[in-house]
Amino acid sequence: MWFVHKYTKKFLLVAVMFLCGCAGRQIAILDRPLPPIQPAANAAALNKEAEALWAQRGDPQKARQALEAYKRAYAANPSQAVGTSLSRAYYFVGYYVESNPAGQDSLFLRGTEIGERVLSLNESFRINYRKTKGEKQALGVLDASWTPAIYWTGANLEQWASPKGMGVRYGNKGRIEAYMTRVRELDPNFFYGAAHRFFGVLPTQGRAPFVNVDNAKEEFEKAITSWPDFLGNKRLYAETYAVKKKDRALFTRLLQEVMNVKVDKAPEIAAENKYEQARAQKLLAEIDNYFEKK
Repeated sequence: MWFVHKYTKKFLLVAVMFLCGCAGRQIAILDRPLPPIQPAANAAALNKEAEALWAQRGDPQKARQALEAYKRAYAANPSQAVGTSLSRAYYFVGYYVESNPAGQDSLFLRGTEIGERVLSLNESFRINYRKTKGEKQALGVLDASWTPAIYWTGANLEQWASPKGMGVRYGNKGRIEAYMTRVRELDPNFFYGAAHRFFGVLPTQGRAPFVNVDNAKEEFEKAITSWPDFLGNKRLYAETYAVKKKDRALFTRLLQEVMNVKVDKAPEIAAENKYEQARAQKLLAEIDNYFEKK
């Protein structure tokens, strides 16, 4: 009977993968040729307003105001640059500011949709996607100038899918990995090792099949060595890998190192680092929820 059990498991695995594949959301790609973008008369002023508020995103209220300002700027000028900034703003507010799960879901979904529409501005991408119905092949036609749009689209999609059921998670898993793989191919340095962070977190997720958790260590070490100023590298290393490996000492060391950094050391990401320190502090306060008490 061993062979029956063997092939039954294979059948069930294939069935699950098939069903999960049906749970991938529909991509917001425009099938028709896009009309030439004609920015509104006040487009530049609206974008300048959004950028000024974005510079103050360390304040949660200003972050939300920046998002609203980028919405107005994008409506006035739905270009690659403005749309990419809007997709990033959706992610920032959803990831760092919004605490309500329903609110986060809406923000990440909208950030994904805007990112997809930005990518669809590239005619070669749009045509290739219509032919293949897959991001992997379509993303291959994009050059490095599209890296930010690719990343923020994939990052929003990953955060949208992560808390959902197995069907949605696995239905979008291949798509998310396609985005992040392309980012790593085009610019492995993008946003302080963003792709390395993603592929560091991925193996630590208990629901991710066919992965070795030890692969995460190499990815996180690359990110931390090359981009030590971005505190999210160490915070995620602690929250995912250290917890998965039940390494309380590593968890504590990494988070204490995060807490000891002056956030204004890297002004361009001081806002992100401020929120990362708050998360590190919370994780340290709840350490006994992750590890057995000594």
